[in-house]
Amino acid sequence: MEQPGYEKRGYLHEDFHLFHLCDAMREPVDWHYHTFHKLCVYLGGDAIRYGIEGRSYALEPGDLILVPQGCVHRPEVEPGAAYERMLLYLSPEFLRRSSTEEAPLETCFLQAAEDFRFVVRTGARNASLLEPLRALERAKQSPGFGQQMLERALLYQLLIALTRGMQEQALPFASASAVDEKIAAILQYLASHLTEKISIDDLAARFYISKYHMMRRFRAQTGYTIHAYLVGKRLMLAREKISAGVPVMEAACQCGFGDYSSFSRAYRREFGHAPSSARCQRGRSGRRPMPQKHSPPTATMLGWLQPRQASSMQ
Repeated sequence: MEQPGYEKRGYLHEDFHLFHLCDAMREPVDWHYHTFHKLCVYLGGDAIRYGIEGRSYALEPGDLILVPQGCVHRPEVEPGAAYERMLLYLSPEFLRRSSTEEAPLETCFLQAAEDFRFVVRTGARNASLLEPLRALERAKQSPGFGQQMLERALLYQLLIALTRGMQEQALPFASASAVDEKIAAILQYLASHLTEKISIDDLAARFYISKYHMMRRFRAQTGYTIHAYLVGKRLMLAREKISAGVPVMEAACQCGFGDYSSFSRAYRREFGHAPSSARCQRGRSGRRPMPQKHSPPTATMLGWLQPRQASSMQ
């Protein structure tokens, strides 16, 4: 059985990778995000909760958690608690290469991020949804003729079944057992207006909350300041655009960065290489904390300078 050493490496060098873990957590896991998509299935063990984008879920055996790239999350597990889970890491670039115009394989992750619904409660009725994942694990353990083709076919089957179930509204999504409704609304607003001019004062006024109270509650629910959260999301978006072929300076502007020098420094600090090298980094996706957790970024980094063609906050 795989050991959790992958957390120390924190990188995905393959198109996808499957882990089956059953171990005790030695220490609490900090809030973090990935530059790849992650699918997690809680199989059983000690009771745990899972926090993602300001929501907390009490998991039941068989629950399937969709963690889109860039979503802040963590398992909420007491030190010493042991639980069994399967983790599937998926390169966004690989999924795009493998997609057709009619069937983008990222759809289930993109839909989860858009709807802020992340936990599928498979239960007995939808247990068959997990069978492609179990078959993928068996295929990886039994090398033979056409192994790569078989593994990819099973992966496609899983993603297609998930997407169909979501589109047909046939999958039961778990409700968050703990959520700060005000912060959840702010997170959804930020996701929808990520590239626009956003200030703390305007955000507090929009949601009728003291800015200092808002900042404290936001950090309590996500582990990050609003500043750091915005910068991390914008850097992720810029990275995606550059990898897709958008010129670097244009991508920076589109993602709300008003000054290229500040953007370049923040990008290099976050990803370990210059923005111009992003096209060479495809598939090398890591588990990273959000940037500058304790040191607020500058106003320019946050995009407080109005980006081109960005609509203003109403």
